[in-house]
Amino acid sequence: MRLPLPVLLMAVVALTGCAAFPGDSAISPTSTATTSHVNKHGAPLVTQAELDITPFVPDPCRLLSPAQLAQLGVTVIGRPGEGRLGKFCRWIGTDTPARSDFSLNINTQLGGLDRLYGRKREFPLWQPLEVAGYPAVIADDADKELGQCRINLAVSNTVLVAAGLQLRSGVGMPADFTNPCPRVVALLDQVLVTVKSSR
Repeated sequence: MRLPLPVLLMAVVALTGCAAFPGDSAISPTSTATTSHVNKHGAPLVTQAELDITPFVPDPCRLLSPAQLAQLGVTVIGRPGEGRLGKFCRWIGTDTPARSDFSLNINTQLGGLDRLYGRKREFPLWQPLEVAGYPAVIADDADKELGQCRINLAVSNTVLVAAGLQLRSGVGMPADFTNPCPRVVALLDQVLVTVKSSR
């Protein structure tokens, strides 16, 4: 069954389940991993160069260029929005060749991947992974077989990029409906390309 639009929007806003509000967080640009940073809840430290994502916070739609979107089969323009975790961008394309809706949110509120690890028990679906060498985790309250996936990627030890995806169901359902997370990894991989190229 295809999820109604309000449910999808709720999933976008709740990408990391954090109830903090935007407005007073600052991101300090860094070029290397903070060796003094200690993770209390077992999350892996970012060992690659930490990325300054500050320029993209006001407009997360800039995290993917038109050329990158075309490469991913996305032919729609991102729609900006704002929720409890700050600003996000959503691409609504279930009726396009991509047959998916997805969103990106820069999470400066949670405090990094380790804070999410501290809430690990809240997520029935929990799967650590890496995206281009940066630690990430699939943290979701829904089964991937429902055609949806949410991944939080640590671009530094204090900032996450959260990506959520919902594939079209029913008629025109894509072949990877029961395995959607590789698409999210591909999205985040391109996000890293964008952020790195802006340095």
